[in-house]
Amino acid sequence: MTLTRASIGLLALAIVVTAPAQVPQDLANKKDFKSFRASSADPTGKNADARRVGPGETLTLADVRGTGRFTHLWITIASPSPDHLRELVLRMTWDDASSPAVECPVGDFFAQGPGHYVEYHSAPVSVGGQQALNCYWPMPFKKHAVITVTNEGTRAVDAFYYNFDYQLENHQPKDIRYFHTQYRNYFPAPQGTPLTVCEVKGAGHFVGTVVNVMANSDGWWGEGDDNFYVDGNKTPSISGTGSEDYFCGAWDFGHTFQTPFFGVTYYDNADFGGEKRGIQNTIYRWHIEDPVAFSKSLLFTLEHGRGGWDEDRKPLRNNYTTLGLYYVDHPEGDGPKINPYEKRIPKLLPLPGGD
Repeated sequence: MTLTRASIGLLALAIVVTAPAQVPQDLANKKDFKSFRASSADPTGKNADARRVGPGETLTLADVRGTGRFTHLWITIASPSPDHLRELVLRMTWDDASSPAVECPVGDFFAQGPGHYVEYHSAPVSVGGQQALNCYWPMPFKKHAVITVTNEGTRAVDAFYYNFDYQLENHQPKDIRYFHTQYRNYFPAPQGTPLTVCEVKGAGHFVGTVVNVMANSDGWWGEGDDNFYVDGNKTPSISGTGSEDYFCGAWDFGHTFQTPFFGVTYYDNADFGGEKRGIQNTIYRWHIEDPVAFSKSLLFTLEHGRGGWDEDRKPLRNNYTTLGLYYVDHPEGDGPKINPYEKRIPKLLPLPGGD
């Protein structure tokens, strides 16, 4: 079929018309909450608005009591360390839980996988110019919320700026779901078993995935299927056709791209000559229009072998970092404890017999 300029224009118009509305229809309705902000603003009213975070220090970004939710997080950072996005660990604890619901590096939370700033725009997360990190995931709490950042690097962060917008509500549904993440490193991917992206017990819904891949062998990494096992079922309720397909791309992506619900924020294949050893990719998929609901438990796995099911790759299996995002009915964290900084940085594995 040959597309004329007019038909291309109509197609573009159709895409715009069918895209999700950016302005909610209930915006004109009465709002039963009060708006607040936790920020790094200079309490004297002057312009010393940044916070310093020394090596090993933890900075409390928000400590809010009451019933409410965070609606927007904004962060920008000035640091002499080139790897500060992976050195800084973000933690969020809801309702005095014994463990944080969110515990991951700042960079991974904003899909800046290899620790490099990349501007992109999606529905819940965007990075604007210059180096402005924004998040719009709603994060409710019933009585108390604490958000911190810890510097696991050896150099001080000179300036950590933040604005965290939140609402305190007069009424909140009894069955709220708490925002969670699970962060994992696989250096390399395990032989014989798929990657676990999320494993949780309770009632909730899965809403997003971020994956960073470092290839230790030549060849395309994206043949592994996605599988969602809901409520203890032995067979997946959802099973896909390959990793690039799960992330809503095709044919090795080819380049970076961004949409409201999926995209590739980092893609250096062109610099390394295609599907070659040493490449890194960072990919996101948000399940906003298609959340995966569960009432008892959820297990989400991603195959990683050369043929998907074989769960192996020669001569070396690839390095993966995964981040699963979900809402669940309890505030306590579910995922494994985050690795220390030096163990969450992928390194290219030496080839047998040398490079």
